[in-house]
Formats: sequence, C-alpha cells, structure tokens
Amino acid sequence: MRKRVALTAAPLVAAVMLAMSLAAPGTHAEAASFGQLPVMGYNTWYQFGAGVTESAVLKQADYLVSSGLAAAGYDTVNLDDGWLASSRASDGSLTWNTTKFPHGIPWLASQIHALGLKFGIYEAIGTRTCQGLPGSGGTTASDSHYAQDAATFAGWGVDFVKIDECGGLPSGTTLSSLTTAFEQYGADLRADNPNVVYSEELPIYELGQSSFTQAVESSSTFANMWRVAADESTADTASDTILSHLAADLHLHAMAGPGHWNDLDMLVPGTPAAHPFDWSLADEESQLSVWAEEASPLLISTDLTTLTTAELAALKNPDIIAIDQSGSQAPTAVTSGHIEAVVKSFDGGTAVLFANLGTGTGTGTFTLSQLGISTPEATGYNVWKNETTTFSGADVTLGAGQTETLVLKPVG
Repeated sequence: MRKRVALTAAPLVAAVMLAMSLAAPGTHAEAASFGQLPVMGYNTWYQFGAGVTESAVLKQADYLVSSGLAAAGYDTVNLDDGWLASSRASDGSLTWNTTKFPHGIPWLASQIHALGLKFGIYEAIGTRTCQGLPGSGGTTASDSHYAQDAATFAGWGVDFVKIDECGGLPSGTTLSSLTTAFEQYGADLRADNPNVVYSEELPIYELGQSSFTQAVESSSTFANMWRVAADESTADTASDTILSHLAADLHLHAMAGPGHWNDLDMLVPGTPAAHPFDWSLADEESQLSVWAEEASPLLISTDLTTLTTAELAALKNPDIIAIDQSGSQAPTAVTSGHIEAVVKSFDGGTAVLFANLGTGTGTGTFTLSQLGISTPEATGYNVWKNETTTFSGADVTLGAGQTETLVLKPVG
C-alpha cells in the first residue's frame, strides 16, 4: 500500500509534515508592471483611521524599507481617508489638511518616492468620503470632479488611487449609473497617468444583493482591484473574518487575472491602534494563507514598528508571497467533512489551502487527484513548518477555523 500522510493541527498552531523547494519569490513580480500582479504594500486606515498625519506616514514608510518588508515586495504606501481639507480650494481643486500635512501631499509623495516606494491616495465616488470630507462626485451625474481630481493626483505623482463609496450620490442612483461613474473615474485617472493602479469599492456597495456578482464582473473590465468582502471588524473573531472573506471570493475566480484582482481587504497583524484586532500569530498566518491562495492584494494596516520578529517573518514568508504573486486565483474547492481544500496550479504542482469550516475539530480525507496531482505519489511543502514527506493521499485534521497551506508536486 502507498503511504498516506496524516495532516493534523493543534488547537492553535498546526503541524503539517510537508516541504519542497519553490521558485524564488519575486520572479513573477519583477517581470510584471505595477498592478499586473496583486499589489503589495501598506495602508493607513486600520492603524490611524482619520487621524493619519504626514509624520506617521513617513515613519511607516521608513520602516517598510528598514525592516526588509519593501525588499520582500511591500512597496506601496497608501493614504486612506482623513488627509483632505474640509473643503475644496476656490478653483474647485482638492487640497490637504495643512495641520496634518504641513508640507503638502506633493512633498509627501516625493519623500515616499525617494525611499524607492510608490504612493497611493484615497477619494470617494460621491460628494463625501466616509469621514465627511469632500468627495469627487457632484450633486448630479454631470457635475462631478472626476477629471479634475484625476489631473490633480497625476500632478502630485500619485501611483495608486483608491475610490470608496460612502454616500452623497445623486438622487436616483442605480447600479448601472454607479458603475458608469466608477468606470469614468478610472478612465479619467488613466487619461492623465496610464500606469496608475485603480482600486475601487463598487461591489461592496452591492454586497449581499443580487447584483453583487454583476458589480464584480463590471469592475473586472475597468479596475485593477475591487473589494469583494465587507470591512474587517473587531466585533468578529479572526476565523470568522478570514473564512467569510474566503467564502465571498471563492466563486469569483473567473474575474481575476493579470491586472485585475479580487480584493479581500487589508492584512491586520499586531494590534492596529484605531481598530485593535489583536489576532494571534496563527490567525495572522491564516489570513496570509487565504489571501495568498486567492491572489488578493497584500496591503498591511497596522503600526509596523510594533510587530514582533515572528510577525515580520510571517509577512515576509517567501513561499506565501510567491503563491500570492503567482498570477492566478484558486479556481477549485473540494470539501470532505468540514474540511475544505482550495486548489490552484503553482510552480509545476499545486498550492492547496485546507480550511476547517466547522465549529469543532474536523477531519477530511483527500485523494491526490482532488488536490490537482495526477501521479500516484507527491512531495509537498508546508509553507509555515518547513517539513517534508512523500505520500499518496492526505487525511487532514484541523481545529475549528484553522487553515494550512501546502505546496504539492508530482513524483514520477
């Protein structure tokens, strides 16, 4: 009889015996232009909320570089809501809060660029942002500031633009008219900067409604990335957040591909001050595993300077980064008991995410063919444990809400 491998997990830290060598991480990303692969970097929101300041952003940017995170691929620094002045300038152009950003946004962008990083900014599709600051929309469909703001961002040297949906929309707005607005904003951004990465939140506006998939399909035709899951909340457990985001995204793989990515929201290691999630290291590794399998953008939102050595190592895990940057979202999910196996082709074999969807410890049994391997035996690699074996099938035991990520390669 051929050997089966038993994959088991303790209540907090899983132990799976598999290892293999991977292609060097960064190989794909180095050959691709910005936005062709899932964006990696930093976002200010969950750490600073609307209290973000110039000095805080520079401190995080500096640490991206000094910690080695930038070298690992996290090379974009994105301002979220809270940077704007309370009103537009006399000519209708956007301007910044001079108390929070005394040197101005163009200066900040230049400082970020001098570090070898890219710079991103936030706006909203309606007349106001989520914090009630000036949005890019107008009171009617015809008097928006999209083109004006797009030109402003290009002039400031912005590389990445995130457009939210927080209200202040014209009376009678429909999914069709809102989609047209998001598409127009993207066209205006690219008219001034063809290489800008455009992130938008049209699908979140429709979350839970019958038109959600339609909003995702539309987004995939004009945006580089779009949110497909609700904001992360400290009111939810880590496993509920991570697995619900996975469930929201599984059926959307056909819309993802080079230059167009389903966005699962931000990575939240440590204890972000404005939104103190305070997840365990195992939770943080689980989030990274799910985001990588789904080829989600990897945007960290926390105080980077407070992360432990282990947390930094998890974020820089070269195998996880390679799986995320492989250029595809997993198209296959197989379930045995309460254990789900999410599978995608990777590096001559498959990357497999196992997740326990149940409320207690569960076990699943999988053949190699279910895991995308056609040979009688496979070698494999546990991306977190660096342990190896050769086997002909897998019996997987995980605690409630736990995940494991493996890379399998055919033998023979």
